[in-house]
Amino acid sequence: MEKSRGLTLKIEGMSTPCCAEEVKEALLKVKGVKKASTCPKRGIAEIEIETDEVTDKQLIKVVEEAGFKAKVKEEGEEGELQALMKKFEREFEKLAQKYNIPQKEIKEHWNLVKKEAAEVYQRCCDWSLRHGIEIKDAEAYCQSAILTGIGKLSWSEEVFKVKEKIKEMTNEEIKNLIASRYGNFAAKYAFEGNACPIRKKQVKELYNEEELSLIPKTALNLALGCGNPVSFADLKPGEVVVDFGCGAGIDLILAAHKVGPKGRVIGVDLTPQMIEKEGQSETEAGFSAERIEEHVGDIEKLDLPDSFADVVTSNCVIILTPNKEAAYREAFRILKPGGRLAISDMVFSEKIHPEIKGRFQSIWAGVVGGAIAEKDYLEIVEQADFGQIKIVKRHFLTPEELFAMSTCPGTEFVPSPDPKDLEAVQGKVVSIKFTAVKPFISQETG
Repeated sequence: MEKSRGLTLKIEGMSTPCCAEEVKEALLKVKGVKKASTCPKRGIAEIEIETDEVTDKQLIKVVEEAGFKAKVKEEGEEGELQALMKKFEREFEKLAQKYNIPQKEIKEHWNLVKKEAAEVYQRCCDWSLRHGIEIKDAEAYCQSAILTGIGKLSWSEEVFKVKEKIKEMTNEEIKNLIASRYGNFAAKYAFEGNACPIRKKQVKELYNEEELSLIPKTALNLALGCGNPVSFADLKPGEVVVDFGCGAGIDLILAAHKVGPKGRVIGVDLTPQMIEKEGQSETEAGFSAERIEEHVGDIEKLDLPDSFADVVTSNCVIILTPNKEAAYREAFRILKPGGRLAISDMVFSEKIHPEIKGRFQSIWAGVVGGAIAEKDYLEIVEQADFGQIKIVKRHFLTPEELFAMSTCPGTEFVPSPDPKDLEAVQGKVVSIKFTAVKPFISQETG
């Protein structure tokens, strides 16, 4: 059996050098990929892989996670480019006849200019990406420079107009962004704690002295919640608790103390680095490894059985997920009949202007990026078939708290929103705490 082989992927949407570089970097990170090259003009990626290490499906998934559609390229799939080149050939023929220049010479020079322009664009993209400029902005930046350079000022301006239109991120893009932000935060601040004094103050105000005495240093250092769901979850010894977005385990530790050694506590988090730190928190708390279970997983689709949990808790996490409906359906599925929710989360007290909301979502601004109106949020909980929804507490964020939450987990990971947008929503961003119950007979079957 051959140890390595070549593979060509047809990639939809990879039309610029900036996009091509993003795809190439994503592919080269995959174990088993020996070489990778991308061609935006042809819309393909040519890859050399170790046959036993990686599959075609895995590579397609990686490309899709980078925000593009991909499939294995079949022979004869480049008809669009070929058709375009035929049109150019006809134009070259017209120029050759009009100016008495050999058509071959015209074509050769055209290809030379095209190649040099592509190289200039590629250098610009490389520079932009090295400096942390996102693809959509890098494309606008580089295209505008080239168009301005050839005197097409109106075209250059139009490029920026197009790029200024808010592009809605896909669910996968949001999840990858969240995982990256919180993973980097966990790796950097586990020992020294959150660098934001406002967030430190917020977290310490959420827990009383007795609770703080039980929380290990790592869990406290990496705490990013907006509430204390364990405090109003009414946990009892022997219960099974699942925490959505457990982070480094601050609420898991407190829940484990409540349910005791006969209870079961399970934490789920999208970020492997946070799960690793949660294990560290357990050790610091003096718990044996079996006291708390932790899973790297997506709360929109859990690998947990039906109707086994007594309580689902979550602390300012469901607001981060793009599909809140799926998250609450999963909570409903894994809860026993009569099981309970105890949730802390962030909402808008009213509907805000779509453009402002769009700008928050375009950068997924901390826990404000995914925020929706409280009425809409609670309707999602109701539509998942939960009943007896009770608001425990509401807290309207101060201007300082709003800035901290809109750049959570920190300004080095999240771009700051426009101050005018923050001012427009001041007094409208609320931290809510609520409980709900899974009925013994669901509304669908009742």
